Amino acid sequence: MSAGDRVSASVFVDAPPDIAFEVFTRQIDSWWRHGMKFRSGAREVSVLHLECRLGGRLFETIEAPGGDAGHVVQTGTVTAWDPPRALEIEWRGVNFAPQERTTVAVTFEPRREGTQVTLVHAGWAALPPDHPVRHGQAVRPFIAGMGLWWSDQMTSLRMTVDTLRDAPWLRIARAETGVRAHPPGSSNPRITAYHAHTDIAGYDDKANWCSSFVGWSLRQAGIAGTGSALARSWLDWGEPLAAPRPGCIAVLWREDPASWKGHVGFFVREDGDEIVLLGGNQLGAVREQRHPRANVLSYRWPAAATRETAP
Repeated sequence: MSAGDRVSASVFVDAPPDIAFEVFTRQIDSWWRHGMKFRSGAREVSVLHLECRLGGRLFETIEAPGGDAGHVVQTGTVTAWDPPRALEIEWRGVNFAPQERTTVAVTFEPRREGTQVTLVHAGWAALPPDHPVRHGQAVRPFIAGMGLWWSDQMTSLRMTVDTLRDAPWLRIARAETGVRAHPPGSSNPRITAYHAHTDIAGYDDKANWCSSFVGWSLRQAGIAGTGSALARSWLDWGEPLAAPRPGCIAVLWREDPASWKGHVGFFVREDGDEIVLLGGNQLGAVREQRHPRANVLSYRWPAAATRETAP
C-alpha cells in the first residue's frame, strides 16, 4: 500500500481481550467521542450503534431537539467478525459516492495483563485527490490528520475501559439501552424487574423507575442501593463527590429544589451548562439525556460499606 493509503492507531487497554472487544463493539457509543469532528449529530442526541454480527451495520441515530423522531446515518458494514480477536468494517463517509469505500480492520491481542488494540483504516488512495473528505488537504497532512483522529478515538477507548473497570455498573446499565416503557394497556416486564428490590416491588412500568433502574444496575455489580423508588433517596447513599466522575450517581431536583420530586441517573460527561446522564425513565427509556447542571443536588459514589454482594 502507498503511504497515502492507510492510517493506523494502537492503544493498550487494561482489560482482557473479551472485555476490550465487547467495549469496542457492543458499547461503541460509550467511547466514541462527541462533537461535529466525530459525529454527524451536534447538539441533538446522537447514539452510535454497531450490530454485532457479520453484515451488521455501523450507524448513528440522531434525534431532533425535544426527543422528536430524527434520522439515521449509516457509515459502515461489518465484513469480518471474529470475537474477541478481530473485526473488519467497510467504512463509507457521509460524503462518499455509492461506489466509494474504505476498510477499518481492528485486532485485539493479549499483552501482559491487558490487550493491545490496533486499528488500521485503509483504502484512502482509491479516492480522488479532490474528494470532499480531504477538505482540500494534500495527501500527507490528510493522512496525518486521520491518524490523529483515530488516536483520539483509541485514547477514549482506553479511558472508557478504565472507567468501566472502576465503575462496572455503568457497563451493566449501558447494556440495557433501549429498554422502554410500553404504551398504556401493556407493561414491559424488564422494568418490573428493575422494581423488584425496591419498596414498589411488583409495580409496572407506569410507576417512576429512574431510581429502580439505578438500584438494579448497582445490584448486578454486587453493590447495595437504597431500596427506594424515590430519586432523592440517593442523597443519603454512599459518599458525596466534590466534582463528578464517570459512573457516579447524579441526583437532580425536579419542578422545585425544595420538592420531594427528583431524578437520578449515572453521570457520563459534561456538555457546557448541561450534564449527560445514562439512566432509566429518560423520555420513557434507558438512554442518555442532557440535564441542566444547575439542577444537580449531589454527586454520589459507592462507600466502602456498600461494596458488598447484594442479597
